[in-house]
Amino acid sequence: MSDKPADGMPALRAMLLRSKPADYGLAATTELPRVWGAMMEMRIGKADVSLVAVAEGSTSLYFSTGGGVIGGGEHETVRVANRKLLVVIEKLYPAFVLREAPLAVMTGAVSFAVFTYEGLRVARDSEESVQLKKSPLWPAYYVGQEVITALRLATERGPHG
Repeated sequence: MSDKPADGMPALRAMLLRSKPADYGLAATTELPRVWGAMMEMRIGKADVSLVAVAEGSTSLYFSTGGGVIGGGEHETVRVANRKLLVVIEKLYPAFVLREAPLAVMTGAVSFAVFTYEGLRVARDSEESVQLKKSPLWPAYYVGQEVITALRLATERGPHG
């Protein structure tokens, strides 16, 4: 895992948005028939934070103000959390609507961009609603937080932790 400079986030995010499932060697499975990746985004302070999970295990966290964690999928605990997030999003599939581009990151809101075999799907709700479990998106938010925790713990343990 490595930290990246601030200018790395837009490039990595743009690369993901241009990606196709085949770029990752992915095809629909019984567990994930529609979803092949997801991005959960929120504003924390002055930073836009993007959590990215791809079905082949790639898991990253980017900060618009600089830094982030790339390569989290090298850790089993992160891969397990990644898969759990994608499975939850697959179950919540009807909550996401087709859109050409992700929703803008907004203060006080949590946005999701879901990469499906049919195209990009999105949803957003207030941070308060998801935290209080009043939003249909709350399960994805909470499992997303589990992924972030797994990334943090893997980073603290080092490359072989």
